[in-house]
Amino acid sequence: MRARAQKITDHYSQVASQRGLSDRSLSPRFLLLHTLGHLLINELIFACGYSSASLRERLYVSSAGGREMAGLLIYTAAGDSEGTMGGLVRMARPENLRSVFAAAISNARWCSTDPICMDAGEKGQGPDSCNLAACHGCALLPETSCEEFNRFLDRGVVVGTFADPAMGYFSDFV
Repeated sequence: MRARAQKITDHYSQVASQRGLSDRSLSPRFLLLHTLGHLLINELIFACGYSSASLRERLYVSSAGGREMAGLLIYTAAGDSEGTMGGLVRMARPENLRSVFAAAISNARWCSTDPICMDAGEKGQGPDSCNLAACHGCALLPETSCEEFNRFLDRGVVVGTFADPAMGYFSDFV
């Protein structure tokens, strides 16, 4: 996982130096939570009835000593009749969240554009080539939903790759 995170960090560093942006180091923890957030949002869209642009993410990730954290908030600012098929708050109940989580992981194992998505991801794809295995068929969201503008995503760190299926954090999740 560290090698995949480093590959994305290297791609971003090239872009950052060309555009005068600050460098950043992306951890496997960050890639895992960010990609998992996108996968969960894609699943919640169907479970709750929200449009894809109505749900948003907020990532809380740090590896700093004494300030370690790994958190994800999925929220909506839509207050109209959207979401009447189950409601976002109701989906946080353990009995509902388990099924949404299991479906998100299960659906992440295969993208409708695989093997191309997973293979193209080895070189980098998406905005600024800062994604590995992540495309519109599996992990990308509307840009208003993503605090990183659909960069820094990789299904490989979540469920593994074709070459190394055991690498993913949830590769053994049934």
